[in-house]
Amino acid sequence: MEQFDAMERLSLILLALATACTLHAQEVDRALRKGNTDYKKGDLEGAIDAYSKAEKDERGMFNLGNAYYRQDSIADALRSYENAASMAKGAEAQARAYHNLGNSWMKQDKYQEAINAYKEALKRVPMDEDTRYNLAFAQKKLAQEQQQQKQKQKDNDKDKDQDKQDKQDKKEEQDKDQDQQDRDQKKNEEKQDEKKQEQKQQERIDPQDAKRMLEAAQQKEQDVQEKVREMMQPKPSKPTEKDW
Repeated sequence: MEQFDAMERLSLILLALATACTLHAQEVDRALRKGNTDYKKGDLEGAIDAYSKAEKDERGMFNLGNAYYRQDSIADALRSYENAASMAKGAEAQARAYHNLGNSWMKQDKYQEAINAYKEALKRVPMDEDTRYNLAFAQKKLAQEQQQQKQKQKDNDKDKDQDKQDKQDKKEEQDKDQDQQDRDQKKNEEKQDEKKQEQKQQERIDPQDAKRMLEAAQQKEQDVQEKVREMMQPKPSKPTEKDW
């Protein structure tokens, strides 16, 4: 009798679990149907709310990512697709999650991350043409970005070299100006030295020489005055000669 009661209790527990699983599955299905309806109508907020109630199911998580992506909530879409990829049990479901994860990275111009996601998708479904195309496009965009970065770096280096040359030219011009200023200053100093030498030479004249020079100048002035007086005195007129 006791063994029967234990089996009965186990059966009841299993029945309860099955019933709970069934009810949960029904709730998930209802949430998915509600989310799909809102998504098709363009009611993204309603779709996100509905899918969030089914996010423990890989379908709900994947569709939640789609709703976020369409809403341009890319960070939330990335998180949802990553979770969907880890939750998915089949290769095709995982590939779909990685494909959309790559699309989300492309939205943010994260080309290397997108390439990695597309490659993960192709590992699951190698012949998926859409993923192969998106992978090629992402690789092309990455190559263009790298080329632009190289060109930008080259231009920056060129600008730095030009700035360096301009500074060098400016320094050389300043050095030339300074050299010219130094030469002009040296000439001025030499002239000043010459003037000082002349002044010193004049200061070195012997007092006796200076006296003789002064007396000579005075004597010369007296001689000139004497000649002037002589020229100013009237001369006697010459007698008139008679004819005999």
